[in-house]
Amino acid sequence: MDAVSSVDIYRSSASVPSHLINPGDPLPFPDNWFDSVSSFDVLEHLSRDSKFGNLFIFYMNELHRVLKPNGLAALIFPHFPNKTAFIDPTHVNFIPKQAVSYFAGTKEGPFYAGILTSYSVLLNSRLRIWSPWFGKPNLGLNLSFRRKLSLMRRTIGRFFLPTHTIWVLKKL
Repeated sequence: MDAVSSVDIYRSSASVPSHLINPGDPLPFPDNWFDSVSSFDVLEHLSRDSKFGNLFIFYMNELHRVLKPNGLAALIFPHFPNKTAFIDPTHVNFIPKQAVSYFAGTKEGPFYAGILTSYSVLLNSRLRIWSPWFGKPNLGLNLSFRRKLSLMRRTIGRFFLPTHTIWVLKKL
């Protein structure tokens, strides 16, 4: 078993073993294979209406399938409705943080057809990002006062208007 694996739809420059798949292909791993899985800035690219069906639900089910019982899934995606979710033209799936309830089985009423997951939600939060220089005015950078002020405003803006959401889920 690989300590670290990656899956992509095109050849990556990553130095870890990478498995190429086509959209709609199952993940190339057996059931209950990984202790943890992660997805960073991927889910927003998975269409809910494609010729392969709902890729978002399909791959959420696949992540669940390859996780061992009590395994963890860390999923990070653009925060809806932050403008960063809409800027990239390849973003086709806008995910409100409340959508996690469908995958945790906590949504009242009938479940959405095809969702086969059972997770407990450990974290469902917006990511608040502080720049590493914040509060450290002298990092050897020759920035003008105007540029420092601009960076500080952007940092504070990212705290109050986060750009990403994180879900940490535990497979039941």
